[in-house]
Amino acid sequence: MLIISQNQMQDITKYPNKVLLIQPLGTLYKTNGFVRTANLEPLALEYIQSALEQVGVSSTIYYGLIDEETLLNEVLEESLIAVCFSVYTYQYSYCLQLASKIKSLFKNLGKKPPVIIFGGYHPSAAPKEVVENKEVDIVVKGEGEFTLQELIGALISNSCLSDIRGIWYKDSLGKIIENKPRDICQNPDMLPLPKRKREVLSNARQHQIAYPAPSQQKNIAQVLYSRGCPYACVFCSSVSVWNKKVAWRSPEKVVDEIEYLHNEFGTNLVYFPDLTFNLNRKKVFEFCNEFIKRNLPIHWWGLFRLDRLDNEMLYMLKEANCVKLSIGLESEADFSSKIKDNYSLNKLDYKEILNTANDIGLIIKALLIIGFPEDTKEKIKNYNNFLKTLPIDEIRISFITPFPGTKIWNEYTRLYLPEKFNMDNFTTEEPVINHPSINKDELVSLQSNIVNDFYTDPKYIEHVKNKIKAHSYLRNSFLEYFEFLINKGILNANYIASNFN
Repeated sequence: MLIISQNQMQDITKYPNKVLLIQPLGTLYKTNGFVRTANLEPLALEYIQSALEQVGVSSTIYYGLIDEETLLNEVLEESLIAVCFSVYTYQYSYCLQLASKIKSLFKNLGKKPPVIIFGGYHPSAAPKEVVENKEVDIVVKGEGEFTLQELIGALISNSCLSDIRGIWYKDSLGKIIENKPRDICQNPDMLPLPKRKREVLSNARQHQIAYPAPSQQKNIAQVLYSRGCPYACVFCSSVSVWNKKVAWRSPEKVVDEIEYLHNEFGTNLVYFPDLTFNLNRKKVFEFCNEFIKRNLPIHWWGLFRLDRLDNEMLYMLKEANCVKLSIGLESEADFSSKIKDNYSLNKLDYKEILNTANDIGLIIKALLIIGFPEDTKEKIKNYNNFLKTLPIDEIRISFITPFPGTKIWNEYTRLYLPEKFNMDNFTTEEPVINHPSINKDELVSLQSNIVNDFYTDPKYIEHVKNKIKAHSYLRNSFLEYFEFLINKGILNANYIASNFN
């Protein structure tokens, strides 16, 4: 619930106030050749922008590759109150460097700098360590909309910060203060919709296998149905933000937003960044029924948990224009690892579910993690055979990465990380731990072999041909992805042409 005093509100609306919201690309531009990423809107910052606008504060978003000259010029605007950074671990050092440049700029001009605020996954997982940096004044832990509304209001009116939940900050003597935590927003419907811009959506693309194919996509957007996750997988730091809690929007509001995106921007593809879209079966069916009722010409995809899928749900998803399932198989092909706590599927179940999804034309993407300390070369090599038994269309092989806030952080930093390590590399796209039996070059080679063997296997090509034959609308979706694989030297152009002429 928004709590801003009448005096604060008067101060906010009386003066022109400005906040900069920044989420840099960080080191993702170094993404390896086996991953074709999506280019999507900065949804979290768009939510923050709308929340600030609700209380009369204007803001500008900088995301992706930052034009530092333009940014530093805007920083000098007289009305600037704060600069807020949304920070993933791999962006952390760059954000500190940029914050330092901002403070140095003002120091050299003899001016008081804007307040530097860090939020997002990394600061939420390690708030004390982050706020200890001289470049950082305040850390927002957890969701940021209501916290920043109150915080910016307090900064404008020069009010005390001690009652603002969800922040860590330095007092006038430099002492670090931890305020009471803020619970997650239990009713996300009360939040204003993200502040979207046509030029941002028009540049968005899902570059992987998708329908519509990238060349036919229009103004892709992200839409949230739920926030949070009740699980605490050892490799995931979401517990730092949501504390294993989940809050849902109403299906009507979600479909309202999708309908607005189509009517206002012509959006034809939507991504749900929910951590587990099918966490609640009843919620899935409520959304699908509402979507079907509206008969919207929009397709969508999201992240799904395999043991919460069933045939009835798959048919409902298909009818509601879902086109793709991204499913975490993690690193355990036999589902026996400790990371699969509470997993309730056996091999026969998941094969039946994946076969049904394939038969009805859903694109299936498998997400696997390799490089756990207990992994062996033989075990990783066996993933090739495992993947070939399943009707999978696309794979992503990432490396286990001990992010701050995860269950493995303390153990891995003690046992498997060098004394000095570079968090810029914490993208999951390269190995960062010192594996007890496999060196980093060998891990990269194992990843390369899995990817090459998967896509070049004649059984995979035959699988795709059969899928296109049964669902002809997917032809461009696969062929455009094959162009990417050809450019990366994974597939042979003549071989693809001979099979898909």
